[in-house]
Amino acid sequence: MKECLNCGAMMNEEAKFCTNCGAAFADQTQSEPAAQTTNQEQPVSSTAPKETQTSQVVQNVSNAVKSVEYDKVAQGYWSYFVSTLKNPSFSFGVTDRTNGWIQFVLLTLLNALSSVTMLAGIPGADAGIGMFFQFFFVQFLISVTGIAILFLFKNFVQKVNTPFNIVTSQYGGLLSANVVLFFVILISSLISPIAMISIIMIGIALVGIVNVIGFNMYLLNGQNNSKLDNFYVTLLANAVVLIIVFIIARIGLEMMMDELMPYMYNQYLY
Repeated sequence: MKECLNCGAMMNEEAKFCTNCGAAFADQTQSEPAAQTTNQEQPVSSTAPKETQTSQVVQNVSNAVKSVEYDKVAQGYWSYFVSTLKNPSFSFGVTDRTNGWIQFVLLTLLNALSSVTMLAGIPGADAGIGMFFQFFFVQFLISVTGIAILFLFKNFVQKVNTPFNIVTSQYGGLLSANVVLFFVILISSLISPIAMISIIMIGIALVGIVNVIGFNMYLLNGQNNSKLDNFYVTLLANAVVLIIVFIIARIGLEMMMDELMPYMYNQYLY
């Protein structure tokens, strides 16, 4: 007699199937070596927790490295911002390739937020997320255009070999004061665009003045040209910028008038 390993019933030695549960004795016989093999391999699987712990340690180290890198970027930008805010001429010695882009993204973000906040104070005006992205795109396009003009004049007119990213960081350092001005404009717009209109207008005017001074300072800092040549290049570059700004401003004014005309028509008609 032999015992069924599945249900425990006793069967004849010649039986191939258990009449109680239907299990095949041949399958049970083959399963025993497999079970033994599994038991023999069990110690190998005991290393799995160690591998998991090792993987977790590697992940923690990787996260720590990433956090340190982010901290370095933040500290590097803060040092760059404070130094150029106190002494704008410090920008001419900057060789960093990332802080300038952080500066212009921050300026563009503050500009777009301020513009949408002021527009929200006009009844009937569209001041949604779509308008925010429009302001952000237009302002960032203007910033990149200004950087490109400086890069071209520096490298091809003044013959000063300066990489594009370094031009971005050096020129961005000259505009650090605008970060503070845009914060003032944004806070004033959040308080009340109407009541704080004087502060907002003064802030906008100062932003424009800082842009002009920073643009001219960067061009006048040429090393391989006389002052007269630098002055000529400065006037020519400003003329190009004014033309581009005039075109973009006209397009923006037409877009704004399209938004406000239906409201103004209904307001004065009825």
